[in-house]
Amino acid sequence: MTIKEVELKTGLTRANIRYYEDQGFFSTARGENGYRNYSDEDVSTLLKVKLLRQLGFSLEDIHALQAGEQSLGAALERREAGLEEERTELDRALSLCRAMREDGADFVTLDAQRYLERLAQGAAVLDKDRDPVRVFPWRRLFAREIDYLLCLTVLTVLLQLFARLNLIRVNGDGGSLFLLHLGAMVVLLGMETLSLTLTRTTPGKFLFGLKILREDGSRLGFAEAGRRTAYVVLFYGFAQTLIGSRIPLLSIAGIGVLVWACWQVYHEKALFWEADQLYLDGSTKERTFWEDRRNYLRVAGYLAAWALCLGLMVGGHYLAARPPHRGTSLTAEEFVDNYNRFMEFSYGKENLSSRLTESGNFEEIPRENNAYVVHIFGESPVPQPFFRFTEENGVLTQVVLVRSYDSGGPITEEQTYGVGFPYEEIAVAARCFLWRPLGNNGVAELLEALQREKGNLRWERDGFMIDSQAGFSGYSFFGDDVLFAEEGQSQSYFVECTMKRTE
Repeated sequence: MTIKEVELKTGLTRANIRYYEDQGFFSTARGENGYRNYSDEDVSTLLKVKLLRQLGFSLEDIHALQAGEQSLGAALERREAGLEEERTELDRALSLCRAMREDGADFVTLDAQRYLERLAQGAAVLDKDRDPVRVFPWRRLFAREIDYLLCLTVLTVLLQLFARLNLIRVNGDGGSLFLLHLGAMVVLLGMETLSLTLTRTTPGKFLFGLKILREDGSRLGFAEAGRRTAYVVLFYGFAQTLIGSRIPLLSIAGIGVLVWACWQVYHEKALFWEADQLYLDGSTKERTFWEDRRNYLRVAGYLAAWALCLGLMVGGHYLAARPPHRGTSLTAEEFVDNYNRFMEFSYGKENLSSRLTESGNFEEIPRENNAYVVHIFGESPVPQPFFRFTEENGVLTQVVLVRSYDSGGPITEEQTYGVGFPYEEIAVAARCFLWRPLGNNGVAELLEALQREKGNLRWERDGFMIDSQAGFSGYSFFGDDVLFAEEGQSQSYFVECTMKRTE
């Protein structure tokens, strides 16, 4: 018979029945469908336990009676003696009440708790025999965060490795960021459904010692786990969307949704996706999470999981940013491909106005829409830079960036303009040509040195040399990398940066 039928026959709650089974008074067989199948003998055992508990027998005494270690007659005799003692105490309490009434005791001085507990003793015994309600709303929330973070990390790293996703650029684009999180939600839906069906837990729940079962103790079916996860994903995704909206009031509302869910759980109210489901291995109101020293390791594991996921995404970003062609035997064609791909990675192909060609010049990219375009070199009369390539036996040995301009005479106020110094172009070229000896740290150091020395720099390292020469007249520096043409003066602009391998 089912647990509902046992409830009707015994008058016990499910919590009582599960508790007495956990205490070893009986062992329930399972059917082919995985559900518990209670027998008439189980019902008989439960009724005996209920009767003896209401008579005041301890669980240890009932176990001894069931095992035949003592006779019921002897146990009843001892219980009678105990009841006699209790009756004596009650008589003493009755006498005390009469004396208190005769003395005119005030309500404030009356200690009623002792007598109320004795009057309710019979019902209180069964209440104590309940399977304790496990309360851990924040653990469930943190476990959910880890599950989602793992899915987001897996999706992000795959896109970084195979689609060269620029996480920094995506994070600054609300639409792209929304699509990335939406993809992570889809991954979470599949991962959690399979994980709950096969293992009764998820990575995040496993970290915090949580499992999900049906109330009868069997694991969730695939459809049931999928339905539950779909509700959770929609609810959690809605809250995360509000939090990530960058609108203060909506962010507060999103946090409020998660707090409401935790509040419901703390007060033992099932959330709408948890019908006939229960959590196992959690802390209780009687035994808090921090009483178990092993749980400090769970907190450490939570922090370590965050660090690991962030580290993987940062590592994936650096892998995605690497030039596709690396080594000491690059061709000019491969250098150009490195350069264009890095600019697309940094700004997005749709936002670039020009691209480098194998001749060393930049050509305009035709646009068919009104997309925002990044003008890398600025709009000024100063021509774009160009590259000269030197190859020996098909191997690129030297790259020279040149940018020059002469106004031919003084300019008027209407002709003034701003022009950037090609720090970034030099750094990107060095990165694409000398990736192995330079690396990311070397490129950052080169860029900083160029800005500090205003473009005049000679850099020699093991295996390569960078020599940058710059000369300007009729300009004033505006910041670190922008020159402003001064009215009434002639402008002369010259930059030449040579990069070559010395080995």
